[in-house]
Amino acid sequence: MDQLLRRVLIGIPAGLLAGTALLIILGHPFLTVVFCALVAACYSASLDPTRGTYVDNLMAGAALGVPLWGLVSVIGIPVLSGHQPEWNAEQMRSQFPGLIGWVIYGAVLGFLTQAFNDLAASIWGPETDSPVPTEAEKTRIVILGGGFAGMHTAECLERQFRTNPNVKLTLISDTNALLFTPMLAEVAGSGLEPTHISTPLRSSLHRTEFIRGQVSRVDLEGRRIFLASDPTAPESSPVREVPTITSFSRSVPSPTIWGW
Repeated sequence: MDQLLRRVLIGIPAGLLAGTALLIILGHPFLTVVFCALVAACYSASLDPTRGTYVDNLMAGAALGVPLWGLVSVIGIPVLSGHQPEWNAEQMRSQFPGLIGWVIYGAVLGFLTQAFNDLAASIWGPETDSPVPTEAEKTRIVILGGGFAGMHTAECLERQFRTNPNVKLTLISDTNALLFTPMLAEVAGSGLEPTHISTPLRSSLHRTEFIRGQVSRVDLEGRRIFLASDPTAPESSPVREVPTITSFSRSVPSPTIWGW
């Protein structure tokens, strides 16, 4: 069954049952039932169902009742009746029962939608997930070194590929801080704190994966990078391998960057 159709078919009966709380308050039984069913169908179609999340859906539905109350009871019904909406205290007090009704409608809708989703999963099975791009389908750019060149390269690539989810950025460095070495003398003279001349790489780069490690070997033909198990360990220590990459770049102390 089509995913959207399945969700709509789940939402309509949930909306019809939940809408009984509004029949007395709003009147116009036919229009109320149709509107509640349409709202429920849209609500259910927008959800990504997860088993057992009754409390989350109940609270989300109850929160949905508040804007629906303002849109329908406070604005929509008076306008359709040929009256100007009023926002004084007396008008708001008269609309309070409608607010309670809409909140109850939303809470019941959220609960029933979750219950019907769980029931449908038991009968028809879980929804078919849309295919997720695998790691092999992405271009992975790996930067070696977290110095000035590496940091600047990562920032430029983040800006360039900020709207491209198929490009994954990875930076490998043996330390998590970018140290501004020209001002080390002032730290030694107690003119600055050490934290004033260092910038954490993890918090500065927002979409770049950071791997702390010491590169022990680079396999250019196989496009693999091997890291020592500990940044301070000698190169003879056991190594770990960074997953296969489709693109590679290396930053060195000079601004030169090479890759393929």
